[in-house]
Amino acid sequence: MFGFLKKAVTGFVGKLTGKEEEKKKEAEIPQAREKPEELRAETPKETAEEKIEDEIVKQAEKEVLREEKEIEHKAVEQKIERRYEEKKELQPQPVLHQTSVETAEPQEQTPAEPDRREQRKPVFEVKREKKEIAPKVGLLKKITGLFSGSVTIGESEVNPLFEDLRIALLESDVSLDTTEFLIEDLRKRLVGKQIARGSVNDSVKSEVKLALTDLFSGDQDFFAQAARKPKPVKILFIGPNGAGKTTTIAKIAFLLKQKGFTSVISASDTFRAAAIEQASLHGEKLGVRVIKQKYGADPAAVAFDAIAHAKAEKIDFVLIDTAGRQETNYNLVKEMEKINRVVQPDYRIFVGESVAGHSLIEQAKKFHESVGLDGLVLTKLDADAKGGTAFSIAHDLRIPILFIGVGQNYEDLKPFAREWLVNNVLS
Repeated sequence: MFGFLKKAVTGFVGKLTGKEEEKKKEAEIPQAREKPEELRAETPKETAEEKIEDEIVKQAEKEVLREEKEIEHKAVEQKIERRYEEKKELQPQPVLHQTSVETAEPQEQTPAEPDRREQRKPVFEVKREKKEIAPKVGLLKKITGLFSGSVTIGESEVNPLFEDLRIALLESDVSLDTTEFLIEDLRKRLVGKQIARGSVNDSVKSEVKLALTDLFSGDQDFFAQAARKPKPVKILFIGPNGAGKTTTIAKIAFLLKQKGFTSVISASDTFRAAAIEQASLHGEKLGVRVIKQKYGADPAAVAFDAIAHAKAEKIDFVLIDTAGRQETNYNLVKEMEKINRVVQPDYRIFVGESVAGHSLIEQAKKFHESVGLDGLVLTKLDADAKGGTAFSIAHDLRIPILFIGVGQNYEDLKPFAREWLVNNVLS
């Protein structure tokens, strides 16, 4: 049970814990991220860049040598022409012609060379400023808490996880209002929280558990409270078709008998075929009296007879069954209001199946508006793969969940315990 919701919540805890584990791994190699400049200069990448620079310099030198040879060749031609025309003596060669490759600086002879050097300089400056070599200061700041023995959860870290959690909760039959409330509650609990290193998982899981648990009111012993009311205690069971009202009544009669209380069942579902026979069969198995009339009889009249019998026999509880009805059927809702006025029950308990999801919330709201609900029984919880309905009921309706059905046997109706439910989700 609770498959989808369990994956949603445990997945959120796991992702948030995983972020902190990544921080620890980053913290284990801080020295590698803070290499001195002299060490970084010896990296393979720097060596490769130096080789490229040397190669470019060599090419430039070859180009300068070629230009010098061309200048010398032109100078020789000019000398020959001048010898035959005007001068008998050879004129001295310009300093530029006498300069050899070995003695002259390429930068002094050719003005183009400084331009080439200036063009090469920005290339190497850009490569040396690549961020891959520099340490990630921002990341180191985030994990400084690891060195002081604690970590601080930041909002930027949990926001993406909250978005995933929001979608997962909605898919798990948790209502929109309940989902938003849980997200904001977890944000207040987690953001800025300092957690001791090594206990991140336990601490986050604890906060999630508290957020889920606080949705519910405190656990209460229903039978102990009901026993303090004047006898007989009248309990009216209402809800939609097929939710399991008659079976739930039999299970409650079983629990009352185990606790030493007596009870009588009012078969006031005079509409559904075989409803009276079903109640009678449960009564025989449990040794509980069933008050009944014919099909089509007034349900309120049957309940009135059961109450009179309980008073005469000094029976502790009267369990009143009713026909299943949808909240959209106006006439049947009015009939239910009539039964409520005639019986004046001490408790009006709504019985709904947890697998109904969001429709269960709407059903319970309508019944609550019509007669006022005092408690709720969630049936078929063992078949609920998503598991979010109970949390929606607790937050949206503010009606206590009294019992949960986890099987077909009489003993499979359990008093609701919020710790049990939350632990099953987080397990």
